[in-house]
Amino acid sequence: MFGDWLPGIDALLSVGRSATPAGVLESAVRVAADRMRGRVVTVRDVPMTVVDLAVSTDTVGLAQGRINEVRFAARDVAWPGLPVDALTVCGRDVRFGGPLSTRVVIGSVGLRVSVSAEAIAKPPLALEVVDGRLWVRKSPWPGALQVEPEVAHGALLVRPVAVRAGRLRVPVTRPAIPVALPDLPPNVRITGVTVTETGLDVEGTAVDWRDRLSGTPLTELLGLLTAAATTFTVGARPAG
Repeated sequence: MFGDWLPGIDALLSVGRSATPAGVLESAVRVAADRMRGRVVTVRDVPMTVVDLAVSTDTVGLAQGRINEVRFAARDVAWPGLPVDALTVCGRDVRFGGPLSTRVVIGSVGLRVSVSAEAIAKPPLALEVVDGRLWVRKSPWPGALQVEPEVAHGALLVRPVAVRAGRLRVPVTRPAIPVALPDLPPNVRITGVTVTETGLDVEGTAVDWRDRLSGTPLTELLGLLTAAATTFTVGARPAG
């Protein structure tokens, strides 16, 4: 069913009561991770390099049909319109209807995107991080505008807080400015943003992903892992 690269998975499925669905899924994720780490995969037409695919669980959780977390991490994500340095997607509180049920329920799906300052700003604007502060420059103006990123009602904003000219820094009070983002997957809601040494970390939740995965039969999830680990392709961007 799953080919030579997934030794033991078919056997686990045939054992029945000796292996819970949660245990089968955990084993499949671990085997797929060994094959995919460091490889370039294409997820819905977006190429990226897999850093990790990991499962966090314990013996009691597996016996109860529960996996604490499934985490997917990638780097060098060629998202259209915005190169992403790193992407992490976490499915938390992954449960089955019971120890022998194959119906999956996912409590939440969260994601974190790391973007460099250079990738965010477009000429004539330039963005840089200095001592944990975010500064915007506009050529040929010699000064810089300090902004603080924030999230309001699921939208990413930057609020001007100071102007710098030479060594002089003058506080300012201005309304927050919306930041135009490239097309995001359906129902991805931004929940937080932090300034890093190189740019921004943007966090969000993916309600649509949670709802689509919840209720998915175990055999379909295993088929998805199999396809990803053999073809390094997951899904396809819908037309239109």
